[in-house]
Amino acid sequence: MPDRAVSPKGFTLLEVLVSLAILSATLIMAFQVTSGAIAAAERSEAWTTASLLGEEKLREATDTFAEAQETKGTFPAPYEEYAWAISVKQALHPDAREVYVSVSWKTGGVEETITLSGLSVR
Repeated sequence: MPDRAVSPKGFTLLEVLVSLAILSATLIMAFQVTSGAIAAAERSEAWTTASLLGEEKLREATDTFAEAQETKGTFPAPYEEYAWAISVKQALHPDAREVYVSVSWKTGGVEETITLSGLSVR
């Protein structure tokens, strides 16, 4: 039987299929990592915006010595998707008020909330 000559040039079909499978798996993992990073960046931006908006409301509420009350509202454009709620409560000392500011928003259909607190003193 004559020996079949094996050509050293080129790849076999099996080698090409295995390399394509490895490449496909790598690309899928890279896509998932990139998608996760983009989602995390968007969520981080929303949390940072909510924190800054809440801090602004907290400063407004603690600059004045407000009576115990609860108020709600939304922020003006371009932050109308963020809502705020301020709760002012009597502290242990008669010349102090506890101020709680909650900022809420929706990310991907899920409502998220951040709460900041401070003290207003006469």
